[in-house]
Amino acid sequence: MRKALSAGLTLALALPVFAAKDEKRPPTEQIQRGHDLFVKSAKGTACATCHELAGEGTAVGPDLKTMGSMGTPHVIVMTMRMTMTNYVQSFKTVHGGTFPGMLKGKQNDETEVWDLSKIPPVLRKLPNSEIVSMERDQTWKHPPASVEYTPQELVDLISFLRWAATGDAKEMKAAEVADMQ
Repeated sequence: MRKALSAGLTLALALPVFAAKDEKRPPTEQIQRGHDLFVKSAKGTACATCHELAGEGTAVGPDLKTMGSMGTPHVIVMTMRMTMTNYVQSFKTVHGGTFPGMLKGKQNDETEVWDLSKIPPVLRKLPNSEIVSMERDQTWKHPPASVEYTPQELVDLISFLRWAATGDAKEMKAAEVADMQ
């Protein structure tokens, strides 16, 4: 009984330490500006249209937490500006339609595809027999590739990504990405 009590007390004392690691600092003004750009950009399609982060957005595109936790500012900016991605396929159907999409999954005789020709993307469930081909899409463009974010907007977005991924609230300076214009 005493050992069980001791183990329980040790666990109870350790829990606040674990909880403290998972808690995020409140967002700074810069992080809030980045969040606002992520969710509702006035410069084009917002990131949250296809990406989910910090409980907001649509989980169509890749999870950005890894990029936010490990990517350098230059890598993040280069990724945002990529015009083509390996994730987007051109789906051709028996009815003659072709659309850019991201494969969500296959189950039995059905394929789930996020149709990127729609904003926001629409999840389509197609019988496998309706899909004639899937190949890397050569025309679809990653929306941020066509947006000219200022260096300040870029570091605001990066700050939000980092904060959402790791809780890091360190202020970034526009000069950190200014050479990428």
